[in-house]
Amino acid sequence: MTAKHFRAFRLPPLSRPSPLTIVLFYALTGMLWIGISEMITEALAGEIHTFPRPGLLKGTLFILLTSILLHLLIRFFVRELRTTGNILQAAFQASPDAINIKRLKDGVFLKINSGFTRTFGYSEAETIGRTASALELWESSADRLRLDSCLEQSRDVRDFHALFRTREGKLFRGSLTARRVNLEGDECLVTIVRDRTAELEAREEAEKLANYDPETGLPNHSLFMDRLERTIGQDARDRNKTVIIYISLTGYKAIVDVFGHDGESRIIKPLSRQIVAAVRQHDSVARIRHDEFAVMLGGVTNDGDVTTILNRLQQIFAVPLPTSQGECAIPACMGVACFPTDGLTANIIMQNAHIAMNQARQAGIPLQFYSESMNRKAMERFAIETCMLRAIDAGEFFLCYQPKVEIHDMKLTGVEALVRWQRPGEGVIPPDRFIALAEENGMIVRLGGWILGEACRQNRAWQDAGLPRTVVSVNISARQLRENSFVEQVERILEETGLEPCYLDLELTESVVMANSDEIVQKLTRLKQLGVGISVDDFGTGYSSLSYLKHLPVDTIKVDRSFVRDIVHDPDDKAIVEAVIAMGHALGLTVIAEGVETLEQLEFLRSQNCNQAQGYYFSKPLDSGHLARFLSKHCQEMSFPPAKALPLSPTAPLISAPLCLAAPPLTPPAEALTAGEPHCIGDVSLPIPPAHPSDNLAIVLKRFQTEKGLLVLPVVDAGNIIGILNRSIFLEEHVIGMHGFAFQINHSRKMRDLMAPVPLILEASTPIEEAAQTIQGLGEGVRIDNVCVARDACYQGIIDVNRFISAITEINLSLAKGANPLTGMPGNESIQREINNRLASGHPFDIAYIDVDNFKPYNDYYGFQRGDTVIKVLGEIITTATDTTGFCGHIGGDDFIVITEPHQSPGVASRIIRSFEGYHPLLHGSDDCSTGYYVSTNRKGERETFPLLSLSIGIVNTLQTPVSSYGQLASLSTEVKRLAKRQPGSSVVINRRLRADTEEGGTIAPGFSHETSQHIFPIATPS
Repeated sequence: MTAKHFRAFRLPPLSRPSPLTIVLFYALTGMLWIGISEMITEALAGEIHTFPRPGLLKGTLFILLTSILLHLLIRFFVRELRTTGNILQAAFQASPDAINIKRLKDGVFLKINSGFTRTFGYSEAETIGRTASALELWESSADRLRLDSCLEQSRDVRDFHALFRTREGKLFRGSLTARRVNLEGDECLVTIVRDRTAELEAREEAEKLANYDPETGLPNHSLFMDRLERTIGQDARDRNKTVIIYISLTGYKAIVDVFGHDGESRIIKPLSRQIVAAVRQHDSVARIRHDEFAVMLGGVTNDGDVTTILNRLQQIFAVPLPTSQGECAIPACMGVACFPTDGLTANIIMQNAHIAMNQARQAGIPLQFYSESMNRKAMERFAIETCMLRAIDAGEFFLCYQPKVEIHDMKLTGVEALVRWQRPGEGVIPPDRFIALAEENGMIVRLGGWILGEACRQNRAWQDAGLPRTVVSVNISARQLRENSFVEQVERILEETGLEPCYLDLELTESVVMANSDEIVQKLTRLKQLGVGISVDDFGTGYSSLSYLKHLPVDTIKVDRSFVRDIVHDPDDKAIVEAVIAMGHALGLTVIAEGVETLEQLEFLRSQNCNQAQGYYFSKPLDSGHLARFLSKHCQEMSFPPAKALPLSPTAPLISAPLCLAAPPLTPPAEALTAGEPHCIGDVSLPIPPAHPSDNLAIVLKRFQTEKGLLVLPVVDAGNIIGILNRSIFLEEHVIGMHGFAFQINHSRKMRDLMAPVPLILEASTPIEEAAQTIQGLGEGVRIDNVCVARDACYQGIIDVNRFISAITEINLSLAKGANPLTGMPGNESIQREINNRLASGHPFDIAYIDVDNFKPYNDYYGFQRGDTVIKVLGEIITTATDTTGFCGHIGGDDFIVITEPHQSPGVASRIIRSFEGYHPLLHGSDDCSTGYYVSTNRKGERETFPLLSLSIGIVNTLQTPVSSYGQLASLSTEVKRLAKRQPGSSVVINRRLRADTEEGGTIAPGFSHETSQHIFPIATPS
């Protein structure tokens, strides 16, 4: 079809020939038929008439009359049809919407109206014969593909929202209605596009006026209450606290009187910005009334966060604001209420925060908590925090020392330095009242430095005074260890005090050691090179793993006092301490028990071969003077470790490469080897001496009668297990008898008559998990103690039921602890274990780091329950996509991990993205999904348009980018994921080492194309 045909295209014609033509054709045809039929009739009849034929005359008259009637009727209907067609044509051209008709097979436009020209800027001559792609009418090709998909499912599409581009390049938001029709044999599409930009902007403006304060741009009371209700729902589920801070500007009226309403606006705006800057990014600030603000702190797990924010807010109102007429002080009072202690609903919490604010206003104080107990606690925290810095300079802190003793020979092995605060007017403040606060506000760095220096100085002073040399232990906080100069600080203190490094031991909390980052490992290794001892304090209270400890330069683990307290009476605590001591010894570590207060506790620890103990049973914490007398008094009866100072080796510089710890192999004692963690079924078997088929029944009976714990006895012939004798059945048959006369009926019975078949024989090397599945598959009637264990097809023993169940329980607990509670997928612990195992194996693999884009505004807009749905759906998609290809886990929040064989993860990522985007209608709803965007609040508290949810996936191929540590891999995959998040829409970035043939842009992984909004950017590995 030529351009001429396109220009000549009109709507389908409503009539072809004119009414007169139709009537003439009818009259001529009718008369011709009458004449011919008359002639044929006459010829057949053979009659000749001499006067005119009456039939011909009647037929002619009938044709003429019907022709006249037919002409009138056709002319009437044609006029009606032409009128309708003209109306349709006029409506087509007069519509303000952009209407077009295009042919589906090639997508070219056949007809447009004037509204199309007004909307898009293209004339009819410029449009006819061209496609939408050629005119670049669509802003996003994804919207066009989405429309095509909808048309494949239905002939009609209504209210399809998309972003369009005009001829001048201006973008506008429009709604599209389309219908597939058949015109003159061609499948065509009639499309109507309406410009909704002004309507949507008006709606957004109305929404903004309804939900935001026009002067400051902050949320107003209604929006704030809506957010508060959603936050309370989330915190109730997570068992966190929600804190409301109600702020009243007590000097607001004076500001209006002095500066007027215009001047008041110039002061309130910067003040509101300062309030927003004082809170965390996910917190919310609202202007409730002209002189009242509200701050919502959601997800509060630490009272220190609230204290820090309150301090910032108080500083804002304590510093005058600069104005055109000088500085202006704006006093304020604040009331604080907390969910759930001060109320369970949003209205009640706001009401109670307002009551607390009024109490503060009436009392003339800047801050008041609704709860009196919380108010006292907050005031105490403020007082302690304010006085702590001055107390360090004033020398109000001092150290006490608690001895540590070798359990077997009761020799002193060291002391632990414990800080105390002698506050004037209050006496001694225990550390649990100020250490946590110092950790929160960062003051622990300075306080910890003082403690370390004072402990080293005192230890050196004791040595100079001739007292026995001993090791002093100092607790180190996480903030101290994270300081870049911490190792240099330890070196400097040792040098200044003259204390040899072997007499200093640093105690780290379990959570710090388990972080296991490269930076922490490097620092601990450098300290170890100095000769300083490293201990893990409060072991067992967190999520530690002894398998990680073997990779760290740790000398000692300290069993937390909470397990030692009830060790004599509580079987659970007893089992935990036994396991920790045994596994600690297996790793060559010294084990110290804290909190020993009774002789029974000490005797139990001695029976378990615990190395050292510490607690009030030996001595309470003593000040330096009392400890000196303690050392002097007992120096004759105690022996102490000799001074074997390690040479000070040069400090190794920090390096960016992963650190490999090498240590000489340790030979643990024999008891430690048997107390290790069981892995295979042979580790939980009992080597019971078996019976032989030819044994005398009296011998077997004697064994059952004398060995009370013997429940089953295997029958073995030439190493082959042929049966099982159960205690209950054997005694019943042999001693009692089925009818009470065993002596008369059992002498004739043979061993084979009494033994039962073996239900299952397991090879000793079978993993415990696999053995459990096999036993479970046999059914409920199978007794575990009847299952036998063989090694190389020869009898080894039977399963120890208690140890077997204990091992299965430990495995299940380990898996449960490592699982994410929302998705049920493996969590951080399982992920780290999987990665470390793969790194240790030396086999290369792919790791894909998956993150949901713009998840925070999605949560704020749709609510936390919908956010949980997103995480669950994505978890199911990832699990399905990796069912047969590898490992997947849920790091937490909206972050996931997929591990596959090399080069497989790009294809898996492609399937995950396609499946996830198919859930857009479910996750966003039909309206937002058809629009392709939604409007939510960004991190600045401003309204912003966000696209539909997408995924950013960063992939590291360890075959092409070798890594040697978990920390290095985590850092690299995080960086690659960040690069993916910079790309629009769902995107994938692959990290690979560049080669000569890929330096010009890399290779595109199979399974991806730009048409699906996925981009692959291979990047170079830093050299």
